[in-house]
Amino acid sequence: MPRPAPRILEVLRTENLTPNMKRVVLGGGDLSDFPENHESANFKLLIPREGQTDIALPPYGDTPPWRRPVVRTYTLRHFDKTRGEIFVDFMMHADHGPASHWAAHARPGDRIGFAGPGAPKFVDFDADWFLFAGDMSALPAISANIERLPAGAQGYAVLDILSPADQQPLPFPSGLEVHWRLNPYPEQPALGLVDKVMSLPWLTGSPAVWVAGESGAVRAIRRYLVQERRVDRRRLYASGYWQIGLTEDTHQIAKRQEKAD
Repeated sequence: MPRPAPRILEVLRTENLTPNMKRVVLGGGDLSDFPENHESANFKLLIPREGQTDIALPPYGDTPPWRRPVVRTYTLRHFDKTRGEIFVDFMMHADHGPASHWAAHARPGDRIGFAGPGAPKFVDFDADWFLFAGDMSALPAISANIERLPAGAQGYAVLDILSPADQQPLPFPSGLEVHWRLNPYPEQPALGLVDKVMSLPWLTGSPAVWVAGESGAVRAIRRYLVQERRVDRRRLYASGYWQIGLTEDTHQIAKRQEKAD
């Protein structure tokens, strides 16, 4: 189905899930056309600039750039159609970017633009086993996948968090070996996540793999999976959500250029 038209939503409530993850529940509009079962899908938050009371929605036409909202990409954590509620989980950086700054100060009644969602990013649930890897930016989408795993699922989840208190009580199947990795400085280049994934004993059968987070780590993991483990590309999702040293705007330009090359 086509993406719903961009819309204005308002904050219904907020919740601190962990010290570094905050949930903002959005609603307040007509969500009858919002697609169900799209948890893990990307969408755009259209964040009003300081002092703005009106939020321009795309297509912008002749709207000057300074009147357009700041656009940031997030993944859908949950949609409750009955209650008309959209759950968005924010990783709360020490040095807030536009989205986490907005989330840190969000109060019921605050308004924000919302465009999407796109297609959901689920693993192939019929695979023989599963491998998930990512940092806290990927945790909402990984969580949506974990909740849908079959009860007998086997495999691994390697999850980077900022502090031990950032572990979330997700419904991991007993056959999924979970590794919470402490990485309090994700903005500094490191290969800990990559090394951990490469150290995991390889199981028999065809795996479904879901990897997201910092682009450098994702590229390295994807290269290992494709070149050394020969993972079926149809069962491999690997996406760089952000890149050390780049804003989202420049990161998106770099991703488009990488695809073009």
